Parts: sequence; C-alpha cells; structure tokens
Amino acid sequence: MKATRKISWIPAIGLISAVGFAALALTGGESETGKPVKWTRAYAIEWNEPAMYYGAKTGVIDPGADCPNGVNPEQNWVKVLVDAGYTKAEAEWLRNPANPSRSPVHGQNQMAFRGKDRANVYTNPTSTPDPGLVPMTGTIAEGINLDGDESNGFTSPTGEKGIDNNFYKAVGCWKTYRGPRRMSSGAQQFNDSMRNGGWTTVIVVSGEGSNPMNDDKVTVGVYSSADALVKDGLGNIARDYSFRVAPNAKFEGIFPARTSNGRIISTSPVDFKMRDPSYSRELELLRARVDLEMKADGSLVGYIGGYRPWKVVYKGWVDARGPVIEVLTWVQLPAVYYALERNADYSPAGPGGEKTHISFALRVEAVPAFVMTPDGTKEVSSIDSYKALAPPPSPEPPALRLRIVDGIVPNPNYPAGPDVKIVVPTTPPQK
Repeated sequence: MKATRKISWIPAIGLISAVGFAALALTGGESETGKPVKWTRAYAIEWNEPAMYYGAKTGVIDPGADCPNGVNPEQNWVKVLVDAGYTKAEAEWLRNPANPSRSPVHGQNQMAFRGKDRANVYTNPTSTPDPGLVPMTGTIAEGINLDGDESNGFTSPTGEKGIDNNFYKAVGCWKTYRGPRRMSSGAQQFNDSMRNGGWTTVIVVSGEGSNPMNDDKVTVGVYSSADALVKDGLGNIARDYSFRVAPNAKFEGIFPARTSNGRIISTSPVDFKMRDPSYSRELELLRARVDLEMKADGSLVGYIGGYRPWKVVYKGWVDARGPVIEVLTWVQLPAVYYALERNADYSPAGPGGEKTHISFALRVEAVPAFVMTPDGTKEVSSIDSYKALAPPPSPEPPALRLRIVDGIVPNPNYPAGPDVKIVVPTTPPQK
C-alpha cells in the first residue's frame, strides 16, 4: 500500500538531500500516552545478517585478516567415520551415493551416530572430542560495546574499542557465515526468504527534541508486521510503502536512546526478541542495545546487539538436517557446539554463573516506510507497546516442512541408529 507522507512539522535539521527530506516522517504533538513527541521516522528492514567482519581481499574460503588460515576445509567424511569406529569398508559404503540409505535430499542418517558407543553427535555433541573449528583470530569486529568496557573485546572497523561479538569470534571462519557484506551464503538464503514475503520487521524512531540528528530523548521501537515487503522493478525493496504493526507477544522491543549527528545510540539495555534470520527463527537478546545511523538518503543502517542463548543457535543448525548442513557447509556440527560453548561470555545469573549466552550483533539495513497502527488508520507517531493487543500465540511452523527428529529425517525403509548393522555388499555398486 503506497502512501503520501504529510509533514506537519519540520525541525531545523541542517543540510539534507531532497531525497532525505522525502523520507522523513515528522509529526508534532503528543503520543497516545501523553509523552511529547516532536519527530518520528519509520523504516522497514530490507536486509539483516549476523555482523561478520570480512578481512579477505576476495573469495569466501581465502585467508584474510579475519581468518589467516581461511575457512574450515571440506571434510573427509570417510576418515571422520573411520575415526568414529566404523571400518573403512563401512565408511566408504555409507558415503557411496549408490547406497540406498543415503538420500540425495536428506543425506546419510547414519552419519549422526558417530559418538562414543555410537551416540548421536547432533543431540549429544560432547559424546565426541571437539573436531575443531578454524578459529577467527583477527582483532577487528563489527558490533556494539555491550558491557561498556573498552579494555576487552574487539576494535571496530572505525577504531572504536570494546566491541563485544563473540559469536563472530566463534563461527566467523565457518564458510556459511563468511563473505563480504550481503554476500555470505547464509545471509543470502535467509534474506531471500524475508524479502520474498516470509516476514517483515519495522523500526520506528521518535524524539522529543527540536533536531532529530542530535536529541537526548529518543525512543526506538522494533515491531513485527504481517504486510510483506514490496520489490521494485530492479528487485530491490521499494521505499515508502505502508506496513501495519502486527501485535506480537514475543517480537517487540522498545529501546531508550539518544541521537548524535544522526547516530542512534542506546542509553540503557533492554531484553528483546525479534524474528531471527536463521534456522533458529527467534533472536532473543539479553541486555540488548541499538547502534543505528539515519542516513541522508532516508535509509537506516547499523546494529542491534546483545547476548543470545548459544544452545538455541546450535539446535537450529541440527534441526535443519545435520547430515545436510555438515556436508554442504564443510563442518562437523559438534565443532560448532564446542566453539559456541568455548566463546560464551555472559551469564544471566551473574559473573559466577554458567555462561549460557554469547555476545552477538545483527547488521541491519532498512528503507524509509510508513508504519501504521494495527488497524491501519493512522501512522505510528510514538513508541508504545502493542503486546497487550497480541492474539494468542499459534504454533510456529518449522523452518523446513519436514519431520526432523534428533537432526535427521527418519526413513522407515532404512533405519539408522547406534545398533544398526552396516551390511557392506560383497561387490558394492559403482558410484
């Protein structure tokens, strides 16, 4: 639904392009709650991906400042299975495409059972020693200083100290995450889903000062919308379309902030959930903050960061069909578990508690939009919670419409498990 924006009040914001003026959502008066609001800007996220600093000159697998040893090499799965206790003949037969138990769509289910006593390594990753994930050893990272301490963490590409992004440290050299901005295979896969109507997230920013670019009293609202993103003739997400807020009991965040030269910076952390661009479907962030920039062309770029539960991330990859993920992304999933556990850096229980969360940043790019109240009758002019209007939650559909159990797609014709006897043909069929 295209709309024309009416500007009822324009503050002195300094020089800005004509395109930038067209992208402003500026209102005056008070919000429904009586809070004074002088300006509002609204956006629809058109791209979001884990913030992974790319340190190579070209390519995904090539060495760079981030990953001096490149990415995890393609696995020798016959050797992996032999090391797990299978005979070479068994391992070769399990990996043989002519083996009828090896599905071209779901992979070889028996690959899951390579832990101690043939335990399922997807659901019991500690049943096997850490296979090792190529470490990210660079000192530069994108993200936000979550703990306020500049003596730890990374340095940002612009020189800011104390950037907390241990998720990048843990998996930054896994090829599914690595690549230039908007070019990693994982980011392209999930953003394609969002951009094709899978889900929509909108952001509304409002302030009380006379200058949106420098305002000490700013509030940022992040909401879900049931209205799909719209593409223009070039396949880009179109600007200035209208999106109604869809009240959601989980996916909503309200951040106190300030602006400085157009940069929106959190003034205190909040706990927050939004739709996750990955297999885990939900991005839960504790002590979350925003660091976003209002650009002269009307767009919004930057980061939403916080501490996310790392076991949920691991389970998301397992539930996406472990054998498929491992073969396509050149990694043994237990290595991902160990890397996330090793780099976890936050405990909700305090410094002495179990580190169940890992620092994380989501890189966000958004286009100007009209964000409407849930009934669609008017633009959102202030940041309010809509959770009380949310309908009862319905079951979340699986990321993949398959019956996945413990990381594999069960095949009754060819069972897999710790007690399955691998029968190798006397003369195996040729590949």
